[in-house]
Amino acid sequence: MSTWLNTYLAQACTVDPCGDAGGETLYGVIDRVRNPQALVSLYRIPTPPRIVRLFQGTPFEGLNDVSPLWVEMDAGSGEATTLEALCRTDRSGILLASRAEPEAALAHARQLLRMHSSTYGDALARFYDPAFFCALALTVPANALYGPWDCVYTPPGNPADSNWRIWRPHERASENASAVAYPLSVEADALDAVDALRGWYWVRSQEAESVGHIPDEHLPLVLSNLRLLVAHGIDEGRHWARLLPLLSRFDLSEQPESMQVLLSQIPAFEKIQRLEI
Repeated sequence: MSTWLNTYLAQACTVDPCGDAGGETLYGVIDRVRNPQALVSLYRIPTPPRIVRLFQGTPFEGLNDVSPLWVEMDAGSGEATTLEALCRTDRSGILLASRAEPEAALAHARQLLRMHSSTYGDALARFYDPAFFCALALTVPANALYGPWDCVYTPPGNPADSNWRIWRPHERASENASAVAYPLSVEADALDAVDALRGWYWVRSQEAESVGHIPDEHLPLVLSNLRLLVAHGIDEGRHWARLLPLLSRFDLSEQPESMQVLLSQIPAFEKIQRLEI
């Protein structure tokens, strides 16, 4: 199993992020592309929380119509469970807690929207994608990633699961602050971690951790098979889902009949049909 996946699976968990945050201010960063009804759900709360469009006032302001939402509320409020539900829907967001001034917490989130990599240059960084944040937490210096935030919670991959991973900085932002430069640089190891964790989230969206049909020790085989499918033109989740029972049992690269199908020039849906037989 990859180092990234091992470390992720060993991460501390909580079933109650709102309770874990204690008396701190709780924030949610919600992806409206993945969860288009998020704003409607928030405005249904009897006393709506403070809601800010994260792209406002940033280089991405032109995309404000699809901007992620920055939502602020008291961790102890009953309405905070709405934030939990929004984050859990289709891997739509993360929760975080901070004792800093609200404007400082928000300013740091906006600072993280742009990151640099040697592969893509400067680009929009969807740090609010749980899989991407987990990858950053495993590979990026903590003081630069967390800034004034005290804790980040990433949701489980399946509605049947309840464990949120807890991510805390290893050092305070005030330490070595002069060494922090933005936009953050994202190295190749972070991109590798993103691939592994997005694969984990997809597998768990199909098969819950708590059910145990695909135990953790089978994940490397499943993820290796998924990479093989993508390399041969099968890159849609609806196709992968049909093959999931097969992906967890065999290494397709070692199955001559399977490789003959994958190497053929037929459309992806026909490859799926033949592999299912």
